[in-house]
Amino acid sequence: MALRCAACGRLSRDEIYCEHCRVELAPSPELPPPHCPLPPAGVTLTLTQTRILAHASNHLHLETEAGAWRVHWLGPAAWERWRDDLERRQEVALPSLPPVRYQEDGDGAWVIAPAGLALAAPWAGSDAEDALTELNRLVEFLHALAPALESLHTLDQTWLNFDPLELELATRASTSVAENTLRFTNLDLALFQRGEIDARARLRPHFLAPEILRGRTAEVGPASDVYHLGLFAYYWLAGLLPEGFPGLGLEAFGYRLPPLRTYAPWIPPGLARVLRQACAPLANQRPQRPAQVVLALEEVATRWQRRLHHEGDLSWEIGAHTRVGRTKGALGRENEDQVLVRTFSEPERALLAVADGISTCDVGTGRLASWLTVNFIDNAFDKDCAKDDFLARIPQVCLASANALVGWAIKKGYSQQLQDGADLMGTTLTAAWIQGRDLHVANLGDSRAYLIDDLDVEQLTVDGDLGSGLLAQGYPPETLVEIGGMAKALRECIGGCRVDPDGTIGVHESLLEPGLFQLPLLPGDVIVLCTDGLVDEGMFLEPDTLRQIVRTHYHRPAQEIAEVLADCADALQRLPSPMEPDGYGDNVSVIVVKVTG
Repeated sequence: MALRCAACGRLSRDEIYCEHCRVELAPSPELPPPHCPLPPAGVTLTLTQTRILAHASNHLHLETEAGAWRVHWLGPAAWERWRDDLERRQEVALPSLPPVRYQEDGDGAWVIAPAGLALAAPWAGSDAEDALTELNRLVEFLHALAPALESLHTLDQTWLNFDPLELELATRASTSVAENTLRFTNLDLALFQRGEIDARARLRPHFLAPEILRGRTAEVGPASDVYHLGLFAYYWLAGLLPEGFPGLGLEAFGYRLPPLRTYAPWIPPGLARVLRQACAPLANQRPQRPAQVVLALEEVATRWQRRLHHEGDLSWEIGAHTRVGRTKGALGRENEDQVLVRTFSEPERALLAVADGISTCDVGTGRLASWLTVNFIDNAFDKDCAKDDFLARIPQVCLASANALVGWAIKKGYSQQLQDGADLMGTTLTAAWIQGRDLHVANLGDSRAYLIDDLDVEQLTVDGDLGSGLLAQGYPPETLVEIGGMAKALRECIGGCRVDPDGTIGVHESLLEPGLFQLPLLPGDVIVLCTDGLVDEGMFLEPDTLRQIVRTHYHRPAQEIAEVLADCADALQRLPSPMEPDGYGDNVSVIVVKVTG
């Protein structure tokens, strides 16, 4: 037999503890009477139903001729613990709270609330082809959820036990408010006071604000529900509702949410910033009302719509720079990066690319891999090409480049080394095509494309490393904590090879499909394509520093901005020393596109 867990909503074959969230399921000595006094004539419960109701927080959804009901049973001990709270709860009248009543039965009591309409998974069916429609769907739902949360805040209460499975729609028969009003179904027994953490609350580790889980009671309040709403929106867009992240919960990876684009590469710019603020680790760093988050998301939708429908003329200016870097220069190493900038006229178009050759290989060199790849791209596009040609050809070019690297190795006589497991050369690639108002970006590896506008800096590409790949495959975020630095190991790139059982040497085609992103441009945008020698969190420039430098020097030509960025990143490198013989640094490459009206 399987029992449904009231905490996570899933069926558990373990009848003692939920096998998914470990909430206790086993029946207690406080089994309810077999007859539940629902109107008009009551309902006789099955043995399984009585066992579920043996725990006060569990409930049953029952239907009679008089309507649908949510039923709890409080045995003698539970009735003593919950009675005062229930009496206070019964006096509260809010649109977001179903009215409850209790009926004593022997030494216990039945708690009965009219049940509304179950949500039909409104978060399902996201459409990556239409980012604006999906964002509007989310905002429309949050327009109901935010007022429901704020109605609790008017009474100094919070939705401490936030759970998207504990939402229902009010029915006209049970309330006089608008029919799209959301109600909370796990607040039948008690409400939770601001500044308190009630040990009786059934909490889900995948949805808890950090101050709740870590016991910082003074911070528990409206900002906690801001976190809950922001996390709900993140999960919605990432396709992770209603369960949230797989794994042990947010604390298992220190509440460091992965970049949203890892799960939803199609999201409009600005979304990540809004949700990052809503889900800030400290309560005083978040907006203080859920409505503020909804308003900010509406502004993102408005700005995206403005991008889609801008009708003014655009022009752009491009600057590019690549250098070996101070550290590798001092060691006598070569520059393994390559940059490509080609412009076409009538109409104005531009082909851009940065490639970062992988230095750790046994066959070939990173410099050769990046050089061959950029040459393939350069030769694949001519003056007659348009953006549709770029989108159609760039995957073919990536595959052809990888096959060319394998062909070079075989021609040079390295087949046996490759069959013995030697590493073939490889390179990252971030390529872009600009035409009219549209920027198209293709990405393999950890070279990146950034958008810098008047509000923020945002990474448009998803790193093709092991960590991002594991997350996209459904691994828990704590997996990245467990594997440490290996999470940044390249998984997708042009290069490397596979050896079939018969000794045939080929390429990993599944790892050669570039990620694609389209961005309508606006005057004032700055696009930066770069290798990780320019931007790498905790190592070289931080994204926020990148934005600060670009905005500070925005008045200068794009070429000068590119050189200033390279100078700033190069200055962070460490030269070889007795304590650090190899120093610390990398090649630096950057392309800057400055968009004007």
